Amino acid sequence: MRPITNRAATALAALLLGAPARAMPAADELLQQALATPAIQYQGKVMVTQWYGRQTRAEEMHVHFSPPGNIRREFLAPDGRVARVSVSDGEFESVSRDGKVVVGDAVRSYEKVMTPERERELLLSNYELSVGTADKVAGRPVWLLTLEPKLKGKAWQSMAVDQETKIVLRVKRYLPRRAYASQASFTSFEPGKAQDPALFHLGGSTATAIAASALAPDFMTLEQLAKETGRDSRLPKSLPGGFSFESADVVKVGRSRAAHARYTDGLTVLSVFETERPVKLPKSGLLETGTGFPGALSASRGGKVLKLDAGGRHYILMGDLSKELLADVARALK
Repeated sequence: MRPITNRAATALAALLLGAPARAMPAADELLQQALATPAIQYQGKVMVTQWYGRQTRAEEMHVHFSPPGNIRREFLAPDGRVARVSVSDGEFESVSRDGKVVVGDAVRSYEKVMTPERERELLLSNYELSVGTADKVAGRPVWLLTLEPKLKGKAWQSMAVDQETKIVLRVKRYLPRRAYASQASFTSFEPGKAQDPALFHLGGSTATAIAASALAPDFMTLEQLAKETGRDSRLPKSLPGGFSFESADVVKVGRSRAAHARYTDGLTVLSVFETERPVKLPKSGLLETGTGFPGALSASRGGKVLKLDAGGRHYILMGDLSKELLADVARALK
C-alpha cells in the first residue's frame, strides 16, 4: 500500500472536516474589496427592512447582476407580484411601474465634485474599522466589517461580506440604543449564475421615456451653485462632525427653487437646503427639543429634519444624526 502524501492527507482532512478556515483579512483591505464592482454574475433575493420608532416597514426584491455594471431590481408587492422594476447599465437607468417607463441618466454616470480618494480619506478619519465573524447570511460564511463612528451621534454601519466572492450580503445602519435602523439582507444568493441579457434591457420608448437631462443630477461646486442661483451662498465648505462639502444642485419646491448642498464624512450624508421662503414642518413628526435648541426638529424615515432661520436665510437640514449633533451643525450656519 502506498503511503498517504501530505497533499493527500490535507485533501482528506478537508473532506472529513470541511474546507479549511480562511485567514481573516485586514479591515481596510476588506472595505476596498466590498466597495469594488463585482466581477461575477449573480442573482438573489433581498429583504429591505426599516425600523422607525415603533413602526417596521419591509420590502422584498429580486436582484440580478452582470458585470461590468448591469443590474436589475424587481420590487415585490406584499402578494408577491412585481410592483416596479429598476434596470441600469451604469450609464442609463429605467424605472417601470404600472405600464409606464421612465428613462434617464444613472447617477453613477456623473462625476462628483469630491474624488473617491478624498471620500475614503474622510471615512477612515471619522470611523474605526474592525473585522470579525458572524452567522452565515443566505447560507454562506461571511466576514463582519463594522464601521464605528469616532464621534457620538452618528449611525454605526455593519457589512456582512461573503468570504468567497467579497460581495456584501447584508448591510445595516443603526443608532445604538435608538429605535431607528435600516437593513438590506440577501435571503438567497447564487453567485456565478449566468444571467439572461434580456433582463437588462432598459425598455421604454420615445412616448414614455423622459429625456435623460430631465433626470440628470447636478454635481456643482459652491461657486457654480452661487452662479446658478444668482445669489451668494453662505454654505460653508465644512461643518461640525467631520462633514465636508461633497456637491450641490438646485431643486424646485413648488414655484420656488432651493439650493441643495450635500456634505459627507465619508459614509454618512448630510443634506442642507437653503430656501427662498420659510418651510413649515408637519406637526405630526415634531419632536421636543427644550430651550436653547436652534430650530424646530422633526423625525422622518430618512432621518431627522431641522428647520432653521438665520440671518435672513432659511435652512432645512436632513440627516441620519442625533438631535445633539444636528443642533451643532445648525449653530454653525448661524
